[in-house]
Amino acid sequence: MTILKVQDFNKLVSSQKISPAYLFTGEEPYLINMCLDKIEKLIAADNLNKEIFYATESSAEDILNALQTLPFLSERRMVIVKDVNKIKATDAQRLTGYLSNIIETSCLILLYIDNYKKETVVKRKEFINKCIASENCISVNCRKQYENKVKEFIKNEFAKKGKAVSYGVISRIIEENGNDLLNISNEIEKLSLFAGRNKKDIMQEDLEKISGYTKEADIYDLSSNIEARDLKKAMFVLEKLLKEGEESMMILSAISLAVRKMLSAKSMIEEQSTSAVETASTLRIHSFYAGTFFTNLKKHSARTLKESLKIILEADIAIKTGSNDATSALEKTILSICK
Repeated sequence: MTILKVQDFNKLVSSQKISPAYLFTGEEPYLINMCLDKIEKLIAADNLNKEIFYATESSAEDILNALQTLPFLSERRMVIVKDVNKIKATDAQRLTGYLSNIIETSCLILLYIDNYKKETVVKRKEFINKCIASENCISVNCRKQYENKVKEFIKNEFAKKGKAVSYGVISRIIEENGNDLLNISNEIEKLSLFAGRNKKDIMQEDLEKISGYTKEADIYDLSSNIEARDLKKAMFVLEKLLKEGEESMMILSAISLAVRKMLSAKSMIEEQSTSAVETASTLRIHSFYAGTFFTNLKKHSARTLKESLKIILEADIAIKTGSNDATSALEKTILSICK
């Protein structure tokens, strides 16, 4: 089989037919998660019939055992394997064999975010090519979208919310977010909420009139950059927020919330053996962002997150007592978390 475009995959999903295996690969995590979400809704497997594995943490043996398990009071089990770009060569070989001897009562879903250095994934290209060639696997190319497609995406997403959008707004959103569909989707969601249910036309001046829009977006970006341990971007957003006059305690509160959410997720997964899906549901992490969140979560340890909470407390005391200026306290906090 050939690899499909996302648009062709969407048409295929509408036919309600389920393939024994899927490969969602490309540089655009938003589209990969969107495809995954469509298949999850199509199969409608409950938690008893759905398992999620990370290729870096699980063996082919674990994955194959899950695939061979009969579904419980359901027609099909769903087995999701993330970080396929990092799968071991021996495990890749065993999963390749499975594609020739599939189990009809299971659906294997492989997620391969192709945004890593070529030398780290070259050994996995053979596995990906075999997935694409397999008659039992539907492969979808979730590549970065060109600007004309991004403009179409923005227009359509606003239309889904019952809103028309001006060219100026579309251009501004792309200018601030590039072609990153996840960030763009979040901007559309926030702008639509700020505009309210009754306002149907979103104009460029609305971006300026809606109080707190820019700060709200930047607060979200700050939390995301801290989760990703991207010190450079986090410091850039901090400087922007302070220039916009955002209160230091509000910024510190956002940092604290991000750290606490990560620590709660760590505790649920590592101490309570809670699945990633259950953790995301409990912490209200949107399905489109869950993959990115759990990938970033691996960059932090429970110990360092607990230490970060102590540093946040020290910053809180320093800002409230005036023993240290707010900017320095915030910079020190972010540096400690992201270093």
